[in-house]
Amino acid sequence: MNYARKVLAALAVTLALAGCGSEAGPTIASAADASGAPGARGAAGAAATTDVIAQYVEAQRKWVSCMREQGYDLPDPNARGQVDFSGLGDNLQLKRDPKWTEAQQACAKFHGEVPPEVERVPLTAEQIANARAYSACRRANGSADYPDPGPDGYMPEDWSRDLTQAEQQADRRASAICAPVQDGLPPDPNATVGPAQG
Repeated sequence: MNYARKVLAALAVTLALAGCGSEAGPTIASAADASGAPGARGAAGAAATTDVIAQYVEAQRKWVSCMREQGYDLPDPNARGQVDFSGLGDNLQLKRDPKWTEAQQACAKFHGEVPPEVERVPLTAEQIANARAYSACRRANGSADYPDPGPDGYMPEDWSRDLTQAEQQADRRASAICAPVQDGLPPDPNATVGPAQG
């Protein structure tokens, strides 16, 4: 995958729901070398950043797979390892759900800390266009109040919503249909989702 979709909002939800993992992410070279000269990391630093993100995404894939085994039909993580929880309903209710807590504990070994490299980074014009198309697709397929990203391609930081059970199912379906749009592909009207949790 080459695109980050519901980046910051999903990241905030990921942190809020999943909590901090027991393992820190790998460290990488800073923007300065030992002499303090900025930009000294060059291509090696960029490669290290890419490796850190790839490792985090792979860990998140394992975490999502584990959560599915526990009965939570989470979507695949995006290219930055973030998971869209919007189809699961109210965050506070989830955090209070003992089944969610048990699932989190069972899958904790896969869920490490979010590395700094996953934080808000500049998106390309194509990624921003895909983010806008993804939001439009979500609205057209059942998530009527799904907002547009900001000019930088990221979702508004203060965006959240409470959904009824029927709205949750519609939202999960819209998420599945529109998932390919985040990579510049057409929506998948044949996408399927499992039953709603709770």
